Amino acid sequence: MALKGSAFVIMWHDIAPEADAEYNLWHTRQHMPERLDHPGFRRSRRGINRALSRQIYFTCYEGDGLETFVSPEYLASLNGPTDWTRSVAPHFRNFLRMACTVLHTSGRGSGGGVVTSRFALPAGVDEAAMAERIRPLLHRFADHPSVTAAHLGAARPRFAGGETSETDLRPPMAEPAFALVVYLETIGLPEATALQDELAVALGELAASDQIVQSYAVAYTLERREAQ
Repeated sequence: MALKGSAFVIMWHDIAPEADAEYNLWHTRQHMPERLDHPGFRRSRRGINRALSRQIYFTCYEGDGLETFVSPEYLASLNGPTDWTRSVAPHFRNFLRMACTVLHTSGRGSGGGVVTSRFALPAGVDEAAMAERIRPLLHRFADHPSVTAAHLGAARPRFAGGETSETDLRPPMAEPAFALVVYLETIGLPEATALQDELAVALGELAASDQIVQSYAVAYTLERREAQ
């Protein structure tokens, strides 16, 4: 399905094993509904792939625009974490969170799997030029029988939230930054995994640098109307 709104916040991370069950319960019962109650938040989904060696969790929050992720209401939440959040947040590991603006989105319906590739810009190529290189590739993947949607986002660190009371609870974020992220939805995790190499090769041919490609099963999806 096409993304709702013109921006999203995307995350990859692990959870310390002793807190894994609590994390899933907290994220489903409190954290995602809490986020979807904030103005401008439209839809969220959590992915999981326990076969990965790191960053087995994926989350994406779709918003009306980048301003959604720096609104006074959202920042008040980040600076006033609940007791349950205070209990879970220190167990995050290998955490990367970034706000992105939507450069391309297409599709109908939500897929049961996702594959993402985040990467740096090639030397001498700006964001707009790289996006133009990638758009035909997105159309090609959108026609793949196992793909339900194809998206492209550009990192916007200024809207990623900065230092808050909630970030202070997690270990420091030290994952490599990225410039662009391709985000494909598929009919399931096996199909997403099967597309990883093809996506990496195709982006590599466009000179995408320092790619990190990962696939996930969609574990939970929540839309704003469900949270109210």
